[in-house]
Amino acid sequence: MTASEHRTGLVLLFAAAALALLYLLTGYGVPIAYPATVALKASGILLLAVFAARRQAFLLALALAASAIGDAMLVLDPVRMTLGIAAFGTAHLVYGWIFLRQLRKSGLRGPVGYGLAALLVVFGVAMLAWIQPGMGELRIPATAYNAIILVMAILAVMSRAPWLAVIGALLFLASDSLIALDLFRDYDPAWRGPAVWISYVAAQFCLTLGLVRERP
Repeated sequence: MTASEHRTGLVLLFAAAALALLYLLTGYGVPIAYPATVALKASGILLLAVFAARRQAFLLALALAASAIGDAMLVLDPVRMTLGIAAFGTAHLVYGWIFLRQLRKSGLRGPVGYGLAALLVVFGVAMLAWIQPGMGELRIPATAYNAIILVMAILAVMSRAPWLAVIGALLFLASDSLIALDLFRDYDPAWRGPAVWISYVAAQFCLTLGLVRERP
């Protein structure tokens, strides 16, 4: 990588972080109104997709682009919930495929991976049992999404992917769990919204920085 390419990569990362922070601040009085907020929410993740594509991590770029589409769908008025679930489900399928390729390439992580995978299975089953009564007409897509992100996280901890990427997968699961609690259990304390966004953005940065090292 040349010095110019390295500088461009840093500019993309810092710009993505700045846009994500700006979106967070719209919840604290920064005067950016709809529909500009739709573009703002998706823009930071799209810059991460550009960063990944420039590093020839094209599957990663696809997952990030799908995530950006999901971000937009969830802040449209009215919200396109089913399309948002489909977009993020696609992103997790791609992330899962990346971790599966890493697992097939380097083998299982070992006892630590088995232990983390077992904890994730328990967590996923317990969470699904808790939120299903409130799913209503979203029961099928939300249950499928829950299974997809859980499998993605399990593949992450079982593979020998960089720990930064594994942390990203777990943060993504945590962020989506907080969203599910709001949607299906009406659990919405004041800290939930900022925690969802911060953990989500941190997840995407960790996945991006961890997985660009694992491109073919």
